[in-house]
Amino acid sequence: MKTIPILKQLAHSQHLHNIFDDFLNMSVAALSMQRDEDRYLERAKKYKPDDLKLFGNALGALMMDYEERSIDGNWHDCIGNIFEELELSNSRTGQFFTPESLCNLIAEITNSAIKKGTVNDPSTGSSRNLIAHSRLDPQNRFNFTYIGQDLDERCCLMSVINFVMYGMKGVVIHCNTLTMEIYKGWRIYMPETGWMVAPITASECAQFLTTQKEIEEQKQQPIINIPSTFGEQMKLF
Repeated sequence: MKTIPILKQLAHSQHLHNIFDDFLNMSVAALSMQRDEDRYLERAKKYKPDDLKLFGNALGALMMDYEERSIDGNWHDCIGNIFEELELSNSRTGQFFTPESLCNLIAEITNSAIKKGTVNDPSTGSSRNLIAHSRLDPQNRFNFTYIGQDLDERCCLMSVINFVMYGMKGVVIHCNTLTMEIYKGWRIYMPETGWMVAPITASECAQFLTTQKEIEEQKQQPIINIPSTFGEQMKLF
């Protein structure tokens, strides 16, 4: 992929872990269209102008990677694949992303006659399961609201990028799903609206989740819960 050599080129003064994290943060800030300028400035102050140009080139290369990998009509988690190819995942804590082929299978298994509603992944990673569901039908990205929750902020940022790249509307919430301690989040709008990404506070995240619950109770609109662990996925067979 075109993005990887550029990120490695930036690793002359910072560890690659830091480069990747800064790339995620500055990319999400760029997609927020000046709504998250502080995030960008906080990361950018560590780098020289030439390095900042390389970060811009890396974001452009990432968009090209998504475009080239989608020519065959399939979807690919480019940012997640880069994360894995750079060997940045934390295998010691069991951080492994579900293979894309298995995500497609899970999406097919959980598919139903429901044509609109909310799809939630409480341990979303880079949101591969949510992408797979959104790709089952071209109308899914219009009819469904996608919610991704994860304890790892890095995963949340990768999810935001994937939401934008695949035109998925919804929210990505940085939180502890077990205790429901919410830290912050991002609201993602479809590109057709011209909005892209907007950062939201913890209280706004909680309000959004509460609103979704109320809508479900009033309209009896079920939530499709995607299995978040390999063990839960195997129960489906």
